Amino acid sequence: MVDSCCAPGCINNRRKSVGKSFYRIPKDPDRRNKWLSAIKRARSKQSPSKRWDPPANGFRLCSDHFISGS
Repeated sequence: MVDSCCAPGCINNRRKSVGKSFYRIPKDPDRRNKWLSAIKRARSKQSPSKRWDPPANGFRLCSDHFISGS
């Protein structure tokens, strides 16, 4: 399990960020595409034309990146 947020520049993790929630990137294709577009993570140097697409499990966002905090 990943212990830190995958958003660019975010340093929150489960051990140091007590009280924060961490959410898995959805598997549903429509919701997943919306989340990945909103994250705006840099493209890979190996494949600059390919958008970042994490594996199905393990990547999470912390509650700081949601309007309502959840």
